[in-house]
Amino acid sequence: MTERGWSRASTPYEVRTRCRSCQYDLRGIAVGERCPECGTVVPEPPATAAVDRGRPDHRDSGLHFVAVSQYLSLVPMSGFVLFGCFGSTIGVLSVFGPLARIVALTSRWTASPLRSIEPPGFGRLLLRLACLEALAAMAFFAAIMGVLPDGARLPCLMSYTLSSVVSITTTNFRLGRIFDAWRLELPTLLARLGFVAGCLAGLSAIAVFTVRIARPNPDVVAVVTVLGLVVGLMASLLAVFAARDGVGRVEEVLIVDLIDAHAELVGRESTADAVVAKPDPDFDPLPLEPERPPVRGDLERP
Repeated sequence: MTERGWSRASTPYEVRTRCRSCQYDLRGIAVGERCPECGTVVPEPPATAAVDRGRPDHRDSGLHFVAVSQYLSLVPMSGFVLFGCFGSTIGVLSVFGPLARIVALTSRWTASPLRSIEPPGFGRLLLRLACLEALAAMAFFAAIMGVLPDGARLPCLMSYTLSSVVSITTTNFRLGRIFDAWRLELPTLLARLGFVAGCLAGLSAIAVFTVRIARPNPDVVAVVTVLGLVVGLMASLLAVFAARDGVGRVEEVLIVDLIDAHAELVGRESTADAVVAKPDPDFDPLPLEPERPPVRGDLERP
């Protein structure tokens, strides 16, 4: 007995299967009871991997991890990695962003039922961008840890920043094309703004790197660095938020599509079952036992 006072074996379920032994229709028969035709025990209903009662099991799709990990890209995009030891520390922490996207896309998204109805090439694009950003991030991490020569630190820092910019801007550009095809006006505008903001963040980062390398004047370097960090922070926040929101909206639309497709499939199956199970009004079934003729009373008399 359970907390609500009823046993699991007495809970009826309806499943479109038949008895393993005699093919008797088991709909409406309780789990654990016996088939009325042959006496076989009714087994548990088979679990559905993709859809459960019209709701897809999207909790392990991995897209929400991909969306959240986009936030760590604002660290190199905004130029925070330029702040000496503090910048190096948060730069190392930001390395987990692209790595988390790779893990989520390879271990969860590939096995998700939403994968079969994704926009063409969407998951593959996200994986390639994550790999590009992860390679640059690992090179930056190696330079900080002293594995690479000191002269490689600045090139690794620039490549990490630019790879993050390319990843976010390309993601927003692709999302904008998807939402335009889906005719979603507000997400399309947000994705386009994110693309422009990502490009602006990349330009501000390039400007800061260029001035720091040239070093024309300490005051000019300080002013350009502060302005570049402010513009880069604001632009990268908008770009990252647009990418995160866009990936989340893609997941929501795919979930709705999967639910609708499952509902249509269930509706078609129910209609087919109803047509098959519809009795023929002209059909006169045979009796279970032959009728016995009436007994004559005069024959029973002694």
